[in-house]
Amino acid sequence: MTMDFDDLQRGKAEVVERYGPWTAHNIRLRDDLYTMVPCIEGANEFRLRRVVQIISDVTGRPFEQLRVLDLACLEGLFAVELARRGADVVAIEGREANIEKARFARASLSLHNLELIQDDVRNLARDRHGRFDVVLALGILYHLDAPDVFFFLERLAEVCDGLCVIDTHVTESTAETFSHDGHTYRGTYYTEPDTSDELARDTLWAGLGNPRSAILTRHSLFNALVHVGFTTAFECKVPPIPEEPARGTFVAVKGRREPLASAPLLNGQPWAELPEQPRPVCLRLAERLPRPVKDALRRVRR
Repeated sequence: MTMDFDDLQRGKAEVVERYGPWTAHNIRLRDDLYTMVPCIEGANEFRLRRVVQIISDVTGRPFEQLRVLDLACLEGLFAVELARRGADVVAIEGREANIEKARFARASLSLHNLELIQDDVRNLARDRHGRFDVVLALGILYHLDAPDVFFFLERLAEVCDGLCVIDTHVTESTAETFSHDGHTYRGTYYTEPDTSDELARDTLWAGLGNPRSAILTRHSLFNALVHVGFTTAFECKVPPIPEEPARGTFVAVKGRREPLASAPLLNGQPWAELPEQPRPVCLRLAERLPRPVKDALRRVRR
């Protein structure tokens, strides 16, 4: 049964008292009652518009026909929106404070088609969670260290039967080399913030148990998507998101490699890997900065 307005306000206050205020996902619950504020709060609303449009345009199917997986769902904005549109949604989140806020939104909106699971997304498996038409990995890839990030991509492909949307930070730095399953990737490391305060925003947004994470270059990410079995991948820029210079939304489709009748000689050729792009001089100089200085600059950009 849907809560009345006073019950919603009391319920929200109880969640905030126990788990702290919402830090990222501004969800409209009723009228002018939002989880955060009754206005556009930040980039996530714009990111929501982009992701919903991608799903609609690329799948070409009604939301009611889609089974969706939202990985590291944080406070549930994307999972809630898709469930409100009729999709069958499973959302996984590792931190109790985040998922309890998502559970409050689910209860407030009576979303019986939204399943919320508190777990580490690195435990994702097809025999455990099933198969999905759409898989979302929004804001999680750059919070995984190597080699976990590559195992995670393999599991994305394992559970995905159609469309995967990855929103992540990427880097132009090729300072670090990562090897996995016979392939070489480039990128850099990011030091995760101090997580001693369990309800601090930096903790609620941080990696789960890993003190550092690996951030891939764009071309390494594209190459990794091909290696795990996606057949089409591209970066989406429209609908736009303000101020996202170091972050991108990547769309990957799980299909089959199509043979060509008019150019059959190409059918036996392996797909070439995308080469790493030359780095600007300023970035090469920045890589020589001490690690604490680089980490501080990354946090400012984030």
